[in-house]
Amino acid sequence: MPLAEREVGTMMAPATMVMNIENRQVLHRQKVQRVLNNLPPFSIILNRLIGSLSSENVRFSDLASLIEKDTVLSGHVLRLVNSAAMARRSRINSIGHAVSVLGLVRLRNFLLSLSIARLWQSTRTVSPWSMAQFNLHGAAVALLSDLLAQNCHCHYPEGAFLAGLLHDYGKLLIAAALPEQFVEIQRQLGEGHLTLIELEHELTGFTHPELSAMTLRAWSLPEDIVRGVEYHHIPDAEEQTLLEPVGGMLLGRIVFTADAVAHQMGLHVTNAEGSLEVRREQAIGTLEALGFAGKANMILESFESEFEAIRKFF
Repeated sequence: MPLAEREVGTMMAPATMVMNIENRQVLHRQKVQRVLNNLPPFSIILNRLIGSLSSENVRFSDLASLIEKDTVLSGHVLRLVNSAAMARRSRINSIGHAVSVLGLVRLRNFLLSLSIARLWQSTRTVSPWSMAQFNLHGAAVALLSDLLAQNCHCHYPEGAFLAGLLHDYGKLLIAAALPEQFVEIQRQLGEGHLTLIELEHELTGFTHPELSAMTLRAWSLPEDIVRGVEYHHIPDAEEQTLLEPVGGMLLGRIVFTADAVAHQMGLHVTNAEGSLEVRREQAIGTLEALGFAGKANMILESFESEFEAIRKFF
C-alpha cells in the first residue's frame, strides 16, 4: 500500500471507530426503548401506591377496596397475613382486617413489590438470567433500604423502598434488549478482571444505573428516587449534583449500603455476581462501617424476619 494511503487509513481509523461506537450506542438504546415500550401500563393500584409515597393520608378502607378489585393481589395479601412468619393464631379472611393488621407501610411495600414484579413477568430473557433471583434481590434491597432510612437521618425516607426495589432495573433491560452483550458481560464477570459497571460500559456503551435512572425519569418518579438509583454505585458523587446541601443521608448512600448487605447475604441478580453463601458477620460489619454502628444487628434481624415473610411470593 502506498504511504499516502496508509497515512489516510491511519488518520481515518479513529474517526471510523468513534462513529461505530456512537452507532452501536444508538442501536442499543433503540433496542432498550423497544423493551420499555412493550411493558404494560401501570395498574391503578400501582399508580395509587406510588402517588401515596409522601402522604400518610391514605385510608385503610380505600386501600382495601382497591386490593379487593384484584383477585391475585387479594390472595397474596391474605396469604401473607396468615403466614407462619406473621405468627398469628387466628385466621384472617377479609382484606379490610388484613390491611389493618399489616399496617400501611408494610402493606404498601408488599404491594409495590408484587405490582412491579408483575410489570415485567412476561419480559423475555436468556440464560443465565433468572427473574426469580432478580425479584428477590430487588425485594431484599428495598426492605434493607427502608430499614436503613428508618434508622438514620435520611433526606427522603419515603422513597427508600422504591429506590431499592428499582435500583437494578437497568440489568433487566440489558438482559432483555441486548442478550448477546448480557451473556458476554456475565462470562467476563466470572473471570474477575473487570467490574460489572466497567463491563457494561465497555460492551453496551452505558451502565445499568444509567438505564435504571433513565426509565424512572420516563415514569415521572420523584427526582430524589431517580438520583438515588443513578448514583447507587458511586454515592459520593450524588451530593456533588445538588445545587444546595440537604440534611440527612441521601438515597444513593442508602441503596449502596443495602445493595452491599444483600450481596453479603447471598442475594444476587446473577450467580456471576458473587457467592450464594450467607456472610452475616460481614453484613453486620458493612452496616457498622457505613454509619449504622449499634443498630446493625437489629437492622439485620428485622430484615431477615421481613424477607422470610415475603420471599415465597417471588
